[in-house]
Amino acid sequence: MADQPYAEVSTSELVALARGDDPAAWEALLDRFGGLVGSIVRGYGLSVHDAQDAEQTVWFNLAQHLSTLHTPERVGAWLATSAHNACRRQHRIARRTAPRDPALLDLADPRSPEAIHLAAERGDMVRQAIAALREPDRTIAYLELEEPRSPARTVAARTGLRPEEVPAARRRVRRRLQRLLGEANEEKGPQHDP
Repeated sequence: MADQPYAEVSTSELVALARGDDPAAWEALLDRFGGLVGSIVRGYGLSVHDAQDAEQTVWFNLAQHLSTLHTPERVGAWLATSAHNACRRQHRIARRTAPRDPALLDLADPRSPEAIHLAAERGDMVRQAIAALREPDRTIAYLELEEPRSPARTVAARTGLRPEEVPAARRRVRRRLQRLLGEANEEKGPQHDP
């Protein structure tokens, strides 16, 4: 850098010349502080593209704020702070836009549309059969769906039955549901495979 015209110029003078739109002064600023900015950016472990974005942001910010720097002799410290801020910003952006593993995304239902439709129909039939039950059988059926194998004390507390009556009530509910579902299937007619 000894053969360059700004090698011996102070940082304050270099900033003043760069403020005056001297391209050689800009090049001298880049030469003088480029290593500092680059080492700070590399220390953050950003991807190549994110690191380039951070460095460009630092130099762009300097171009925007060069005329308003209060202490031009401290432009190196200003660049270091700007580099740290730009790298932190790039880290935040990279975390928000990180690619996701497609396996973690919502996957399409592997079932055919017909299978999905039939499953929905079966669900509707079960709900209608449960709705046709009288209390406490309806509550027992819902409990069996929501919390299978609930303790007899829990079922008794929700239905008003005695705990020793719960096993017989469960069997009765299953028989009634099977009968109601069988009747619903008969009314619907034979199923055709698509």
